[in-house]
Amino acid sequence: KNMVPQQAMVIREGEKKSINAQDVVVGDLVEVKGGDRIPADLRIISAQGCKVDNSSLTGESEPQSRSPEFSNENPIETKNIAFFSTNCVEGTARGIVINTGDRTVIGRIATLVSGLQVRQTPISIEIDHFIRIISAVAVFLGLTFFVLSLVLGYTWLDAVIFLIGIIVANVPEGLLATVTVCLT
Repeated sequence: KNMVPQQAMVIREGEKKSINAQDVVVGDLVEVKGGDRIPADLRIISAQGCKVDNSSLTGESEPQSRSPEFSNENPIETKNIAFFSTNCVEGTARGIVINTGDRTVIGRIATLVSGLQVRQTPISIEIDHFIRIISAVAVFLGLTFFVLSLVLGYTWLDAVIFLIGIIVANVPEGLLATVTVCLT
């Protein structure tokens, strides 16, 4: 896709400039209004009815008001910080960029998540174990019927058809549907 780069309104050397959000640096004075995406972590210095949607970060469904007032030691809870990648849903605010890129709150979360080791869940371990047991039973029964059919005088082609039929018959068709229903 050919997407339009996100723009940010910054005040540098006393004049307003619209620049690419990726060019915002720590110390820039940024102006945001309703409908804008926050281009970096900002410390709010002035606000008029500013509310931001932090749902991508905290899961809160209600927009949170932002003001210059320091209200909490926890940066996630305080009212004077707006976070990168959240949206300003109403009002206007000015803030100084305090973090960009991987040093933003969302960037640190992304770094932590990408560093996690991917491991099997307990249910996937149990399903793998169950599949191995079913497969072993199916192959054992198939080979048993193969040998029995040869001993009873069937042709080798009929014995192979028995082998395949027994193996296929032992695979539960409804396994996927059953697991899905049990997990919902």
